Amino acid sequence: MVMDFLAPSEPDNKRDTKTPWKILVVDDDPDVHEVTRIAVAGCSFEDRSFDLLHALSAHEARQLLVEHDDVAVALIDVVMESDTAGLALVSWIRSELKNNFTRLILRTGQPGYAPQTDVIMKFDIDGYAEKAELSRTKLITAIVTALRGYKLVMSLEDNRRKLKQLNTQFSAIVEKNALSEFASTVLEHFSDLVGEPIDGLLCGLEAMPEYGTADISMVRVLAAAGEFEDKVDLPLEVIGEDLVRKSILECIESKGTHSTAQGVALPLVTRNGMAGALYVALPLGILDERIGSEVVQLFVSNVALGYEKTGLLEHIRNLAYVDRMTGLSTFSGFIEAFQRHAGDGRPLLVVHSDIQRFRVIVDGIGDEQAGAVLKRTGHRLSQTFPDALTIARKEKDEFLILLKGGEENKIQDVVARVEEAFQEPITLHENQITLRLRLGFAAADDEKRGAEETVRYASIALNDVRQKGLTNHAVFHPFMQEAAFERLRLASLLTGSGNQTEFSLNYQPIMHATDESIASFEALMRFRTKSGSFLNTARMIEAAEASGLIIEIGAWMFKTAFSEFSQLSGVSEHVRLNVNLSPRQVQANRIYKDIEDAAAAANFTLDRLVFEVTEGLFVSNDQVTMSLLTWLRNKGAKVVIDDFGTGYSSFSYLRKLPVDGIKIDRSFIMNMEQDADALAVVKSIIAVAQALDLSITAEGVETSDQRQIMQELRCDFLQGYFYAKPLPSSELGPFIQTAVVPGAAAG
Repeated sequence: MVMDFLAPSEPDNKRDTKTPWKILVVDDDPDVHEVTRIAVAGCSFEDRSFDLLHALSAHEARQLLVEHDDVAVALIDVVMESDTAGLALVSWIRSELKNNFTRLILRTGQPGYAPQTDVIMKFDIDGYAEKAELSRTKLITAIVTALRGYKLVMSLEDNRRKLKQLNTQFSAIVEKNALSEFASTVLEHFSDLVGEPIDGLLCGLEAMPEYGTADISMVRVLAAAGEFEDKVDLPLEVIGEDLVRKSILECIESKGTHSTAQGVALPLVTRNGMAGALYVALPLGILDERIGSEVVQLFVSNVALGYEKTGLLEHIRNLAYVDRMTGLSTFSGFIEAFQRHAGDGRPLLVVHSDIQRFRVIVDGIGDEQAGAVLKRTGHRLSQTFPDALTIARKEKDEFLILLKGGEENKIQDVVARVEEAFQEPITLHENQITLRLRLGFAAADDEKRGAEETVRYASIALNDVRQKGLTNHAVFHPFMQEAAFERLRLASLLTGSGNQTEFSLNYQPIMHATDESIASFEALMRFRTKSGSFLNTARMIEAAEASGLIIEIGAWMFKTAFSEFSQLSGVSEHVRLNVNLSPRQVQANRIYKDIEDAAAAANFTLDRLVFEVTEGLFVSNDQVTMSLLTWLRNKGAKVVIDDFGTGYSSFSYLRKLPVDGIKIDRSFIMNMEQDADALAVVKSIIAVAQALDLSITAEGVETSDQRQIMQELRCDFLQGYFYAKPLPSSELGPFIQTAVVPGAAAG
């Protein structure tokens, strides 16, 4: 027996840095263990030393193999406890332990006990040799050859395991429909592949590029792990680590792997322009060693497919749920958010708002800059309500805000926040635009109340603000819905087939208080059905306002009133015609033309007109209203505030308005004889008006006592049933003839 394996070897003073190969020696002869230890002492393969495990029997070998599942090579004696103990151990390893990786080398000192060929083939045995043949060189050669086989089968198994893991991971990755979840999942699964937590970044676009070309400046950190975890959501360009940032940028721009000593950037190449990169703070060599380049490439390819799919879903979702002009949610997104939060059982508050006089803004600065106004408005609302569950642009200049209901957001607090937010004008180039928002509120504190229904209620409340124009907000009440339905019914009478409603005008005289001669006539609309019954004028006007028909009706009224009044006989040229203007008419650009065309057709000068407007018209103090009233006064017409005392105009503000007089609301006049408070209000109004040199008209004068009180208070004009009811122009003749004599019309 050649004993050259006992020859001493050169000592290796290198310090092992890698896990040693485990080699199991199974033999019932202690000397074999010793000489094997001496033979392999100082040997290494691929910078990994040999770590010997020793078993003196097949039984001990079984225990060691159970305890150590990473034995690379086993040197097994055929004959131990029995003549076939080694072969039985081989069978147990492969069949029962199901270890198909450890490479097995059979040794025997008795040639007659060699295993049969079919046994070797059956149990995947790597070699067989007689102990006498195994010199040191041959022994080490056999071990190294077996180690190469072990490395190969383990690599195949590792790849198989990782491919299986990749398949599972890919399923988990592609099922993510949000980019943030997708990106976090990618880093999590890559850490699993590496086998330890990694320092990594996944960078990319948050949306598909508009024209298929990625803008590098739009690349952001979608997910981060380890030392980079504080970089999430940051633009790539602000990442402080220069080498990392440059590596990722180079990777995205070249669509190729970019490696440095600190880490590697792997490109996510897609077909829809979703540029991205996976950065891992591990050198490429270490990454290849731990995972394998093929597995890395397959993982990145799968991630790119998932990124492409998730980006497409985000794009589709954005089209449905993100308003492109403002970046806020769309109405669909608002409904989805409402339903999601309503499912938690919490009370919700919906705020529906719009911008007062937005059409005027559009006309003044154009559609493009008006779009910028909407964007700034949305941004300011987002800043004002960081606690909002969502904020959406519904349409045009309308916005929806979803807030937590109950005590968390009281109506007055919300109104105050909006008013404060829009105190500062919006600046666009050289223009400074002050915005005023109107608000409609509806609470969803009932589980049965759905999203669309609650929004509809908030819209009804907002429309109530639009109609009345007395304040900037309203809270939904069921009577508003009933009123809205009634307006719809009445509007249908105005627009229905067969001209269901006939328009006509009545005229009520307004007298000089001093001598009770005729000062003017107020034109009043009347609505009558085909059957001849009259409809409530106030409600019909309200319905016309809501439907927008008031503009057409107003044009008809101008034309008819100017014509009929100009044809009245016996009326002095100093007698004027009073006509009413609604807020909706004032905002229509055509009103100038409607007035001028009607006056021209009747050969009628504007200096004989008195235009009556309500206090609500001045709430927003917008330029359109002021411009029209100023134009009318420049043409010689007078402007008076109708129903004064019932609105919100303060006395101090009254002196700033382009008006010539006021009409005290009939409710004060009719009650002042019995109600001292009403009389006190009348006296105060008259005193202020006289101090501001404004004319004063008393509406609703029905008794001689009321007439006398107003005359004593030096009121300028009197109007009411005490003198005459509103009459058609054809029936005014007798009254005009009587009123020629001063005081004759009284009573």
